[in-house]
Amino acid sequence: MTTHHHDKPKSRVLLTFECKGLQNKDTFSKSDPQMLVHARQKDNSWKEVWCSEKMMNNLNPEFKKKFETDYMFEEVQNFRFQLYDIDNHKDHSKLEEQDFLGMLETTMGEIVGSRGSCLTKPLVGSKGPDGKKYGFVKILAEEISSHANDTMFFQIAGSGLSTQDWVGKGDKFVILSRKRADGQLEEFHRTEVIKNNKNPVWAPFELNVNKVNAGKMEGQITMQVMDWNTASSPDYCGEVSFTAADVLAASGNKTFTVTKPQGKAKDRGTLVVQLKMRHEPTFLEFIAGGTKLSMFVAIDFTASNGAAADPASLHHMDTKGWNQYQQAIIGVGEVLDKYNSDKTFDCFGFGAKLPTGEVSHCFALNGDASNPKVAGVQGILEAYQTALTNLQFYGPTNFASIIKTAAQAQARVKPPRQDYMVLLIITDGAITDMDETVDSIIAASGLPLSIIIVGVGPADFGKMETLDGDDHALTSSATGKKAQRDIVQFVAFRDLKNDPSKLATEVLYEIPAQLTSYMKTHNMTPMQRPTVNSHWEQSVADVSAKMGGVNLNNPPPPPPPHAAAPHA
Repeated sequence: MTTHHHDKPKSRVLLTFECKGLQNKDTFSKSDPQMLVHARQKDNSWKEVWCSEKMMNNLNPEFKKKFETDYMFEEVQNFRFQLYDIDNHKDHSKLEEQDFLGMLETTMGEIVGSRGSCLTKPLVGSKGPDGKKYGFVKILAEEISSHANDTMFFQIAGSGLSTQDWVGKGDKFVILSRKRADGQLEEFHRTEVIKNNKNPVWAPFELNVNKVNAGKMEGQITMQVMDWNTASSPDYCGEVSFTAADVLAASGNKTFTVTKPQGKAKDRGTLVVQLKMRHEPTFLEFIAGGTKLSMFVAIDFTASNGAAADPASLHHMDTKGWNQYQQAIIGVGEVLDKYNSDKTFDCFGFGAKLPTGEVSHCFALNGDASNPKVAGVQGILEAYQTALTNLQFYGPTNFASIIKTAAQAQARVKPPRQDYMVLLIITDGAITDMDETVDSIIAASGLPLSIIIVGVGPADFGKMETLDGDDHALTSSATGKKAQRDIVQFVAFRDLKNDPSKLATEVLYEIPAQLTSYMKTHNMTPMQRPTVNSHWEQSVADVSAKMGGVNLNNPPPPPPPHAAAPHA
């Protein structure tokens, strides 16, 4: 397991707010609404992080101020959006002196995961969510343009380059440096050596823009032409200096005369520099364009877990708190379900003897092999709890069948279709079919699939680290074939002090990069962002349809039991 600290991947997003049909709290005019945004802190308290401008006499405000904040896929970021009619115009912080208009509590994941990254919902008041009584709020998330993932393509060619060799045309290479703020040159790349050639054409290369002058297009780049020597240091032949902005402005192709700043004027040849910017699509761009993210859950029912009735069992159900399997399901599931429009998950078990007497290493948790899907995170928990009463814990701990089943489903997803799956395997022990598991992962490494393995309990998980290819490509001992890309992330729950929120952060950390690497490998770019309906009447109708046509005057059913998990 690789522990991540200050290098958490995150994007910056802008949130835009509109409201429709707010309550009118004033007698001789209309309400003067203002939105306050609170973020949930680690201690579960709420902290105000932003407020909009006040809109005078307006029940349908379109706020001009935008809320800029971090977006982190692997975390559940809870926000509370509250609307008040500001009566005390001198101090809006005295909320007791303002009229409450309504609120919405949601997550960044739900906003970003909505169609077109635009969430429309009824506001909640004292009688629950009621669009007719309290109005609606629309929240649009847009990623702030960043060049952090962009790359710069270089092609360099020389013409008539001078040499200091007595015999031959010289063996040239180029050192590329950036000029730092202190005026010193700092090398960031050097080409290969091309021997005996006054007109060399070096192999093209591509670098992240942050490596090239810290991403600054106006920063100076210096290319030093060097002549390689067998038995001594290379000779300095001259240099050229320019900015990336200059070359890009010249259609990406420009010729420079090689000079020695301190040398005599003479013909030292020229360098032709070709530059191209390449935008690397971000995870958020794929999600906003409609890429679907689904989850496939596999639960370990081997005998090493202990009988469920035994309080020491990892599968034991206790009213005082969730067991580790339930915590893992909730921690990961509550992040991923925000990106799955149909809110259904494939659920399987392995390592158990079924009621038929068959020992299975891949069976549908709901008992329906033809349709193993369940509805939402609550559906996973219910299917898991029911399965505990119908199965006999057995063994051994084999992963290959589960991985092959997930891979078969994703093998049907052909480009340009953009459906990506996360396979969550929760297990208590070491793998007994390691070679076959490695081969199945390698076979799946070219598919739109990531595999998360969560180890629960006190077992030795040393073999699991082998599957996590952070430092080396997973290789088959039988064929020598290597994984096309790293698709596995393993974490031992105990290393995170059994904290579900930390678990989600750790195991989901690599998913955005794994998804974008798959898309890049298959030359896929984000789909066009869906056009979000700007007509409130249609938006409200869409919300009502999603709620099953329920009467918005009636409060919704209580949240599922797992939403407020008891603490052990």
